[in-house]
Amino acid sequence: SAMSAPSELKVADTWDKCIENTLRKVSYGTLAGALISLVLFRGTTSRCSGLFFGSGIGAGIGYTECRNEFETLEKPTAKDQ
Repeated sequence: SAMSAPSELKVADTWDKCIENTLRKVSYGTLAGALISLVLFRGTTSRCSGLFFGSGIGAGIGYTECRNEFETLEKPTAKDQ
């Protein structure tokens, strides 16, 4: 149990980073999608679809970076072996 505490802390820290990073990417994607839609499209539906597209792109980037963080967390380092 004492040996698993540091790895549990690493997992918890990684989750915190991932949630924060994903929320940031979704916010930036939504903002970028809104600005681009405001400039390019006239209709409300088109503008909303651009906004949702931007937030989806941000969520996808956040998910990918989070997955990579957890994959590197799983790989043993030379110090662990």
